[in-house]
Amino acid sequence: MSIRAQLYDALRRSRRALLAAAHDLPEPLWYVPAAVGPWSVAEWFAIRIEAENRALTVVHSLHHGRPFLYDLPEAELDAHAVARRRGWSRDHLLRELYQQREETMITLAALTDEALARSYTVGDRVLSPLAVLMAVVAAEDELAARLRAWHTAHPPAGCEPAGG
Repeated sequence: MSIRAQLYDALRRSRRALLAAAHDLPEPLWYVPAAVGPWSVAEWFAIRIEAENRALTVVHSLHHGRPFLYDLPEAELDAHAVARRRGWSRDHLLRELYQQREETMITLAALTDEALARSYTVGDRVLSPLAVLMAVVAAEDELAARLRAWHTAHPPAGCEPAGG
């Protein structure tokens, strides 16, 4: 299987897992402060949208020979992502999440295995488009696991485990 096909499958799998982990969560619980770590579920989705957008921008910069990295700390970039999307409904966040992934898949279709695996030195880091996009997969997998754990600890009313 090609590198591109493996990455495509990983991106699809991680997104399915993330959406499955959030699927049964009632909308009001999306906005519970610090539900999953320092952010609410809605805020985490805002961060994932923006993080994937940033990753795709870095991939484009690498592919077009003008590599760069964002110069703000990740926590500050995350706070900006949350602020820009504050007040968005669950449906709006999900639409943006789908649209961002569609843009990623369109870009991925245009990249060869060689282009995905090519390494670039950016400052003191060595990056490849593959590594940048696999970081998106890893972050989604981590968030999905955290959501599943939180959802298990906070089942909807009437769905508590026996004896609890």
